Amino acid sequence: MATTKKTTAKTTTGTKASPAKSAKKASAVATPKAAASKGKTAAAAKSAKAAKAPKKNATVFSVFAPDCKSVCVAGEFNSWNPAKGKMKKDKSGNWTASVDLPAGDHQYKLVFDEIYWETDKSNPNRVPDGQGGENSVKNV
Repeated sequence: MATTKKTTAKTTTGTKASPAKSAKKASAVATPKAAASKGKTAAAAKSAKAAKAPKKNATVFSVFAPDCKSVCVAGEFNSWNPAKGKMKKDKSGNWTASVDLPAGDHQYKLVFDEIYWETDKSNPNRVPDGQGGENSVKNV
């Protein structure tokens, strides 16, 4: 067992092993050329992934609601999860949130005090929500 470990260590550092042992280990030893081609493949894959990723734009949602304790934006872009779209309140009672969205139409609603789901009154763009109401639509 110790001989195998010693041989493997010598093979990976470039020291010659006996022909019988090196033939068995040849598939496990990476050549510099093979390592370089794997590196190029990984770099190409990362670059292709970055090229396919849609460009996202900072999109601001805002609403005036001075009496609310919390306001969130929930939509297709955050799986309709209000906790992922918490808005911040300023001293005047304006609530805002900035969300990175790719180009296109995005359905959403504003959630007031964790209970009331409403369309954005300042945005006239709407579509049916499939439940008898409407969703607001933000075009990016």
